[in-house]
Formats: sequence, C-alpha cells, structure tokens
Amino acid sequence: MRKMNRLPISVPTTAATLCAAALVTTSALAQQGVQINTDANGRDKTGDAGNEPSIAVSPTNPLQIVIGWREFPTVNSDARKAGFGYSHDGGLTWTNGGYLDPPPGWSQSTQQTDPVLGADSSGTFFYWSEPFRPDAAQWIYPSTDGGVTWGTPSAAQSPTNGDKDWMAIDTTGGVGDGHIYGGWNHFNLGGQCFVRSTDGGNSFSTPVRIADAGGTQWMMHFAVDPDGDVYAAWRNMSRNAIYITKSTNAKNAGTTPTFDAFGSGGYNGLDIKIDSGNDPDFLGINPVGFHQIYLGIDHSNGPRRGWVYCLWADKRRDGSDIYFARSNDGGFTWVTGIRVNDDPSGTYQWMPAMSVAPNGRIDACWYDTRNHSGTYPNSEMFYSFSLDGGDHWSVGRRISDSFSTRIGWPSQQKIGDYIDSRSDSDSMMIAYAATFTGGQDVYFMRVEPTLLTVDNLVAGQNAHIAVTGAVPNKPVWVAASTSGTGSTYVSQLTVYLGLDQPFQVDKQVKADANGNASWDVFVPNAGKGQQVWFQAVQSENGSNMVSGVIQ
Repeated sequence: MRKMNRLPISVPTTAATLCAAALVTTSALAQQGVQINTDANGRDKTGDAGNEPSIAVSPTNPLQIVIGWREFPTVNSDARKAGFGYSHDGGLTWTNGGYLDPPPGWSQSTQQTDPVLGADSSGTFFYWSEPFRPDAAQWIYPSTDGGVTWGTPSAAQSPTNGDKDWMAIDTTGGVGDGHIYGGWNHFNLGGQCFVRSTDGGNSFSTPVRIADAGGTQWMMHFAVDPDGDVYAAWRNMSRNAIYITKSTNAKNAGTTPTFDAFGSGGYNGLDIKIDSGNDPDFLGINPVGFHQIYLGIDHSNGPRRGWVYCLWADKRRDGSDIYFARSNDGGFTWVTGIRVNDDPSGTYQWMPAMSVAPNGRIDACWYDTRNHSGTYPNSEMFYSFSLDGGDHWSVGRRISDSFSTRIGWPSQQKIGDYIDSRSDSDSMMIAYAATFTGGQDVYFMRVEPTLLTVDNLVAGQNAHIAVTGAVPNKPVWVAASTSGTGSTYVSQLTVYLGLDQPFQVDKQVKADANGNASWDVFVPNAGKGQQVWFQAVQSENGSNMVSGVIQ
C-alpha cells in the first residue's frame, strides 16, 4: 500500500486521447437518453408500447450499436413483434428499423417476444427471438450490416415448449470464438436447457437439460470467460436460490458439451448455489414482471482477470435491493450478500443490469424509487460502479428523470422483465424502457463513471484538469504516475488506483453540487517528452485513467 505524495507538478493527456470517451453523455442528452422506437421523423409514436430491450455493440466497430425490444403496435392488445433499431454513430442518433419478419413458413400474425442480442468477433449481430403464437419456438437472426437488415433466421429449436431465453457469444479469439451458446426453461425437459452453434448460427445442437434441481426456474443468463469456458445461471423460484453451472469443453466444436466443471452428477454435471434468490416477486409498480439476473466476467489483463460476477434484485432487506456476488476461483466458491445500492431501507431498487468493461470496471444500473413516495412511487435510473471486483461501489448516482412504471401498459400490465447494458472502458451503454412521453418507450443512454479529462499538456504552460460525475460536495484528488498502470490500494480512501507508484497532483478540490471539479496546473519545462498517467480519486470512488506525452 502506498500513500500518494503531494508533488508540485501535474501532467495531463492530449485532447485527441480524450475524444473517444465523449460520444454520448447524460448531460448532452438531458436526463432521458435517446428514444429508439420513434417514427421516421424521430417523433414518438402514440398508442404503442416497447419494453424488454436488449443491446449489442460491434467489437470491430464500436460505433455500431443495435437494440431489440418487444414492440406492441397497440396497447389495447398483448400482441407483440420483434422490434429493432440501430445506430452507426455510437448512439448519438438512431433509426427505428421496424419489425423482424417472422421465421420461414410462419404467418405475418406470428407474435415474437423475449429479444436477446449479441455480436461476434467479426461484427455480425445476432437477434434471438422467441415466437410464441401460434407456436413456441426459438429462432436466431443474423445481420452483417450493423442491424440495418436481417438475414433468414435459423432455429435453435422449433417448435418447443418453454420460455425465457438468453444467449452469449464467444469473442475470446480462442478455439470457441464465434460459438453461440443459449438456453431457456424447457418445459418438456423439466428445467433449464442448453444449445450450441459452432457454425455462426446456421445450426444448433439438440437442447439438453443442465439444471439439476426441479421446480419453477426462470431468468437464465450466460457468460463466457477469457478461456472460452461457458457459465449458465438462473433463478430457481421453488428453492429460493440462484444456481450456476459451467462447461469447460463447450468451446471444443468436436466435443459434446458437458457442464461438469463443478463435479460429476446431476444433469450433465453439478450446479452450485451462488446465494439465496430472495426474488422480490410481483411488485405493485410492475405487477406481472419477473426479475432478470446477470452474469459478468472480467476479461481485462489485470489482477481480477477471469473473476465471475452475478447481480440480481433481492428482497432480504426490504421490498427490493440490488445484490452482488463474485467468485475468484472459476465459480467454485462465492463471496456474496454484497448490497450495491446505498439508500435507506423502505424503497425499491429493481430492474437491474450489469456489464463488465474491458478494463475490469463493473457497471450496474437499476430503477430506484428512493426519491418518491406513495403506494406506487415513480422510479429513476441509478448508476454505480466498482473498480475493485465489487468490494466497494461508488455512491449511487441518479442518471434519469423520474417516470411511472404503471402507465402505458399493454394488456400484460408490466414494463417488462429486464433491461440490458454493455460497457466499454469509458462508459456504460444502457437500453431501458421508460414512460417519459406517457407511454412505454425504449431509450438508449450512455453514462460515464467519474470522468477525468486533461487539456493542453504542454511544457511551460498551464494544463487544465477537469472531473465530472464525482460524488457531489466531497473532496477530489488527482493522482499521477510516470511509471504506468498498476494496482495500488490507498487505504486512507478505501480505493484501488489503476496506477503504479502514484503521486498527488496539486491540492484537493471539493466537487460542486453537480459533481464537477477542476485544476489549472503548470507543466514544468523539464517534463517535455515524458509520458504521464492520471486518475481522479475520492473516498471509495475512482475515475477513468488517461495518459499523454508532454509536448
């Protein structure tokens, strides 16, 4: 552990380094984000409803983002279509693409639900859709042009008897790269099932059950670790538990996948209990809505590479909170019961999403009623992040206006069962449903953690250092390093810095009521040509890292 020394110099980064982090911010898009399900002129369509959005980002071109959702053309019916929209400028602007065509041989009256999206290493997007009327089935659509058009879908299984699908795509660059893994609660098999495609979604294996315990099972989720191992987790409502299982051979195309990494037995191997599920049940603010769980895995090259994370809504403390668990040994053992939200008891934190950034930062967002009262209080979107594997979480930050989740219902009477997110090194991209227009609509929002920027890194001149998104009215420091990145624990602030041998730049500054702080610091002439790394820090809160060479 090192204490940051107070030194008289500070050295920031070039403006070019910082441009990539500034695609979309909540300040640029007010407190809602960008509405996706609009008409051709970008205006809200009255009388429709959209919910349960899923989001995917192209690994080859991060400016390409696609969102799919359940689109109800009219709230007077529970009939729904597979809606989709796309952005090719990082989420600044969006095009509503309409609906997916039904699978081959299915009529135009086919209803589709439970969208889940992903993208492979080549930038091909995939849209998993569950037709459920007139028959239940699982179909996967590909898009090679950034979500503008969609090819003929392939059947994961058709027909089937089940519900609540999810999928993950291997983008590790290993032997399983491009494999698509999925599953759902397969009623005929009596539990959660698994399928695999090794040919880019053209064909899928026969579904096999992987859940050991019987009973009511919902809200499956998948994740792939850096070695290409596959994790599947779900809620078992009957046993009040969240279970996880793992396959180490699903990445091998010539091998029949088995989920026996935790031991032999059960269905294709044993499951492990992560924690009690404590499902919040049907809340009055979302009367028939379920509660999705989320898995995430650290793919960074840092000290927590391969750590596995789980996030869910939980009622053990009050109506609903956001809880977190982690495993640092490949899922065998778990540290659990970590509460993410920081509100007093008696309010609802629900409809969460979690994603892990390439640099290891864990992002979480959720609907939160802490600022509202009444029998059916309004919700706002809140955000928190962790830089140390979930030990500590930043103060929950309100990132949206308030909205009622009890208006604009299609006949199902809910705003959905899930929202979704993806994270890059500088931000969390969120797809969520809200009722800002008086009806249910789908929105995209990009939120940044505490963001550090540096301008004018020139020897003999003043550099300008600025922080946005800090905890309001609390001290902020800027740390720097000439040794590069690392992992340094600052015990006085209970936070890890991503810098090696950090020192303090200038004096502490108290963030204003909006979480902003700034410094103007002279750059010594002797520093010309030197590369410097920076990070802002507060108690239990750190910013992104930036680096640059003094000009």
